[in-house]
Amino acid sequence: MALFDIPTTRTTREDDAALLKKMNKKVKAPSVVRGGNDISTKISTIKAMVETHLGKFRDEYIIIQDEETLHSYIDASIKTGVLSVDTETTGLDPLQDDLVGVCIYTEGEKAAYIPVGHKSYITGQLSKNQLSLETVGKEFSRIVNGVKIIMFNAAFDMRFIKNHLGVELICDWDCYLASRLLNENEPSKGLKALHKKYILRGEEDAFKFDDLFKGMNFAFVPVNTAYLYAAHDAIITYELYKYQLPFLSPDNVECKTRGLTDVAWVFHNIEMPCVKVVADMEDTGVAFDLYYAAQLKEKYSVLIDEKQKEVYKLIDMYRDEIEKYCIKTTNNKLDDPINIDSPTQLAILLYDIIGVKSVDKKSPRGTGEDILKKIDLPVCNAILEYRAYKKLMSTYIDKLPECVNKKDGRIHCKFNQYGADTGRFSSQDPNLQNIPSHNKDIRKMFVASPGYVLMSADYSQQEPKAMTMMCGDPKMIDAYKHGKDLYAEIAALSFNTTYENCLEFRPDGTTNPEGKNRRSQAKSILLGVLYGRGVPSIAEQLGTTTNKAQAIKDSVFKGFPAIEQFEQDSLQMAEDLGYVTTLWGRKRRLPDMQLPDYEFTWKDGVAPDDDPLNFDDEEEEMAEVPDELIHRYLKKLRSTWGSKKIDIFQEANAEGVWIVDNTKKKADAQRQCVNARIQGSAADMSKLAMIKIGNDPRLKELGFRMLIPVHDEIIAECPKENAKEASERFSQLMSEAPGEKFTIPINCDVEITEQWYGERVEV
Repeated sequence: MALFDIPTTRTTREDDAALLKKMNKKVKAPSVVRGGNDISTKISTIKAMVETHLGKFRDEYIIIQDEETLHSYIDASIKTGVLSVDTETTGLDPLQDDLVGVCIYTEGEKAAYIPVGHKSYITGQLSKNQLSLETVGKEFSRIVNGVKIIMFNAAFDMRFIKNHLGVELICDWDCYLASRLLNENEPSKGLKALHKKYILRGEEDAFKFDDLFKGMNFAFVPVNTAYLYAAHDAIITYELYKYQLPFLSPDNVECKTRGLTDVAWVFHNIEMPCVKVVADMEDTGVAFDLYYAAQLKEKYSVLIDEKQKEVYKLIDMYRDEIEKYCIKTTNNKLDDPINIDSPTQLAILLYDIIGVKSVDKKSPRGTGEDILKKIDLPVCNAILEYRAYKKLMSTYIDKLPECVNKKDGRIHCKFNQYGADTGRFSSQDPNLQNIPSHNKDIRKMFVASPGYVLMSADYSQQEPKAMTMMCGDPKMIDAYKHGKDLYAEIAALSFNTTYENCLEFRPDGTTNPEGKNRRSQAKSILLGVLYGRGVPSIAEQLGTTTNKAQAIKDSVFKGFPAIEQFEQDSLQMAEDLGYVTTLWGRKRRLPDMQLPDYEFTWKDGVAPDDDPLNFDDEEEEMAEVPDELIHRYLKKLRSTWGSKKIDIFQEANAEGVWIVDNTKKKADAQRQCVNARIQGSAADMSKLAMIKIGNDPRLKELGFRMLIPVHDEIIAECPKENAKEASERFSQLMSEAPGEKFTIPINCDVEITEQWYGERVEV
């Protein structure tokens, strides 16, 4: 029984230190390649390719190998006031990988490369004629203030420079973030791809080296070759910046005429100030309890084994049917016992042996989660439980300890500041925003540093509050101002009853089932609008019919017409402009909203009866499908649903007309219109809070540090003795962050624990 009663207190640092030492021994890998036939060949290939494609820049780029030249270059950058900076490294981890060189460029000078960490691939020793990290750091400290720093994917370069040169160089213009704000749908996201498209106008760039350098330690590339490749990145970053500059400068005519003034505000006041906050969080990381993780592994190994036995016990009920199937079916694909991790064998069990009827047209023999839930047999439910535990084990309990940094015992994930097209954060390696909240065991692996406590604060009903401000409904605003539960208030007006009759709990604390049901219905409708869910989806969530769900939605819209108006206004904005905007002016471009439902063209570019030998100038070529024909097919299509449309497409095809159906694209875009505005506004709001909190002098004095943003929530830590004051300041700053855009109160309660989702700590 003790196995399942895992303590919620912090393990000792000695325990973790021992585990870390053990981990280090396991993964230690040689840093020097000896003998070197393979690497020698690769370097020769790189030399040849770089010389062929970038050799023309040999006199235009320079290598800085002495302090005097670097000092002069820094002088020049101080004079111009702008410097493009890029780094070359041995890997993607600023804490464990090495800085190999720094690339810089300022106008009037040649693009330059500063080698600091190149090595001989034979001896592993540093190559000669390189500057020391201390020297480069000393010179870079001169540009911390007064020089505009240009980067691409700035948090990465800022962290390498900080951790290896000891200089906190703050980026003023991140070309990656600028490109995302200017067109979040842009398929080209890398520096070279963007430069090729917008600067070279699609012409081939010098060469794509990404594949060439795969698996290659850049430190082993000779300096005389490396500088051509590296310095090139500094100058193309600068050229991309110059291209973007007019569009994101509020006073520039290009910015004004293209309607980008608000977008520029978001860039300069939200995205760029947030970069340092992100870099700091990535550097800080979060403490991880390896001892507790090991206990969880034992616990879940037992649970998985128990669930597997339950599944096989239920499968054994069909033993006779399985034997009959195996006798009847030669060369069947079943193992003995049936492999429940095999979709093929599971499908045979369900559909061929048990005789389940298909519940999904698209996947008639499917064994996915949704399908097993619909089948709803005891064996299916047991398999789902088994899978759930296995997923927790493989995704979190096994994987997370492998993500612990070997140097400090913390997990340092990468936060993608513009992870979603709405501007919302995402994270990876590992994804700390996806740690399940329904299972508190998993989150408890994340702990406060020794002597610290964890703090979490979230925006209660952040997205509904954002909608309230955007639609301006006076009743919704009034509800929040008077501290009422918005969902209960909506339910009361929608169902023509009292507010008290729509609360989940009565005044005496007892549960109010009818009130809870009304509140849940109102909440489902409101969130359905927020997330672009259709009535059938809302009906499924409510467990009712489509007609009933529509009636509930109509009641909500009748009581709160501003919600319906906001939905219609958002759709109209997207149709008219091709984009929607957030409360702060961020754009979410939805070009599919401006497509016609159907597009009509002649299959061969001309009408079937067009005479190709008719050269009469007065005779117009029939390139367009006549309106009469279009209207005829439109009338048919608008009165037809589903697969029956195929018959109309085939009929048109036989007549020489090609019809492009855009209705699905438009429907997908329509579902995003409201959600993009609300989710994007929530993302802006959270980022403003992070900036305010991350730059607060008093919180810094108290030793407060942010760790993880989880959408509407911020996880942080602070020395325990300062927790009371820090938590009050933390809450205040989060509440103040939205500023004048919010006229309704925002209260952010702070929870203090030692483990994420652990027991509350009194301070």
